Amino acid sequence: MNRLVRGLVLALLVGGALAGAFFTFAPTRVEGPVVEITALDFLKSDDPAPPAADAAWVGRTLPDNWRRSNPGQSGYGWYRATFRLAQAPGEAWAAYLPTVATTHQLSINGTDVGGGAMTGPYSRALGKPQFNAIAAHLLRAGDNELLLRLRVAPNLRGGLGPITLGPRAVVAPLYERDLLLRVSLPRSMNMALVFVGLLVLLLWLRRPTESIYGIFAALALVWSLRNFHYTASPAIPSALWEAFVLGSLGVVVVLNWIFMRRYTGAPPRRAEWVLAAGAVLSMAAFALLDPAVVSALRLPWYVGCAAFGAWAVAILVRHLRATRGRREAGPWVILGALVITLLLGVTDLAVSAQVLPFGPAARMAYGAPVLLCALVYALAEDYFRTYDEARARNADLERRVQERAQELERTHQQLRALERAATVAAERDRLMRDMHDGIGSQLITTLEAVERGRSGPADVAALLRECMDDLRLMIDSLEPDERSLQIALANLRYRLEPRLRAAGVALEWDVADGMNLPSPGAVLHVLRIVQEAVGNALKHAGASRLRVAGRMETGFLVLEVADDGCGLAPRARPADAPAGRGLGNMQARARQLAGTLEQAARGPGTTWILRVPAGGA
Repeated sequence: MNRLVRGLVLALLVGGALAGAFFTFAPTRVEGPVVEITALDFLKSDDPAPPAADAAWVGRTLPDNWRRSNPGQSGYGWYRATFRLAQAPGEAWAAYLPTVATTHQLSINGTDVGGGAMTGPYSRALGKPQFNAIAAHLLRAGDNELLLRLRVAPNLRGGLGPITLGPRAVVAPLYERDLLLRVSLPRSMNMALVFVGLLVLLLWLRRPTESIYGIFAALALVWSLRNFHYTASPAIPSALWEAFVLGSLGVVVVLNWIFMRRYTGAPPRRAEWVLAAGAVLSMAAFALLDPAVVSALRLPWYVGCAAFGAWAVAILVRHLRATRGRREAGPWVILGALVITLLLGVTDLAVSAQVLPFGPAARMAYGAPVLLCALVYALAEDYFRTYDEARARNADLERRVQERAQELERTHQQLRALERAATVAAERDRLMRDMHDGIGSQLITTLEAVERGRSGPADVAALLRECMDDLRLMIDSLEPDERSLQIALANLRYRLEPRLRAAGVALEWDVADGMNLPSPGAVLHVLRIVQEAVGNALKHAGASRLRVAGRMETGFLVLEVADDGCGLAPRARPADAPAGRGLGNMQARARQLAGTLEQAARGPGTTWILRVPAGGA
């Protein structure tokens, strides 16, 4: 937004506000059979009875401001006017009084037609237009007399504006228009602002660190409640209500000043809360002072409040100059609203100071909604700008996370490929090693025996059978099923039983279900150990019975191979030291499984006990 556009917007806002304010409170000309009373007679008298015709009446022109015409006086006064009708009306008439302070009693041709309380507590009615119905039979052709008794409070502005008489159908729209603009509409806006203030207060209670929301809530609530004095008169002493009206204005301008400081980024100062406390205490001070003193202080107090309002404008202007180039509409909207509100307040001040004609000083009733709505707009703009920035950052973060996830996925795929290659290489090495140590060694031994003629066909067949068993053992260990160990042991049993039966050895098989190991290499190690233990029993022990048992014990897989043969003599070396190539290989395989292999003597024969961690093998 360039400087020219900003200036035009600001000028339109200010001009529209001033035009609206003067239009709202300016008298309306009426076309039709109406009587406008602007000149009449006046008599200052506290006597409730109408003065005599020959009393000391003096001429007055409406509007009549008592601070000019009756300076320093309050109490009661009588107004008298005569108006002439060409003929008696055939319909109901009405009297419309746009400006009456404080209360009045109206009579037509000696008959009361309406008004307010003339005794008891005073009612603040200056901001409310008055409407008195007049029955048709009370009017006559020729001269008619209007008497109005006015009651003026000692601490309030008193006076009377022009009076309009005419057919009710003509006068009622005037009253309804002014009632809408001066009473109903401001009340509705104030009620709406009360709810806005409560909502922002709830927001501040959820986010107490955001002090600007608390300040706005206090400003909206205090200002909205204060503005009800333009249209309502509560049942409390007039002096107390006036103290609240004056003191709350100070609270409003101080809170507005603090809000401007927070909004423009100024740091909190102790002076802010000292001024706020002083403004709150001013209500009590006004309540304790004499009404005459309060009346004398009213105008200087208004001037001081207007100065504070101008200070808030200056703070915002300085902020706009310091942040020139930033595309933010909120500060400019607030500036326009501040200027509008300040001009409305200055206009009311001119009315109170008798610079402008007598009338209701209630234009600030429209200043509160204008300024508070501007503040809401600015806060919303900041909120949504922060929200948009957060969304943009989240979108950028999501994009970067997605890129990183894709990069990690590519890396993970590369690692998986490397792991697969490493696994294949390791498995190939393992198979090559097992084939070299097992079937390869046996084939070489068989070939050497055949070439040298040391083995007959039966021996060669036995050696080749062992080679085939070893090959099947390796194939069984590669079973992909999670029950590979259990399946491999069952296959081993199937192949061992015929050989054991042929050798006259009875096999007792007691392997429990659920015995599993996580890798084919681990399965092959276990099968090799069992195969070696069985082979030793057949070759060296001379056993007649062989028992293979397996079970799970507290996270360990336990396998036992026991025979009833001649057994092995104890050795004077560590239990895990190799006693030969076969026994050494058995111990080495147990260590690779992170387990233990023990040789136990339980009666006749030999018992081998293998313990392997079930999850870590």
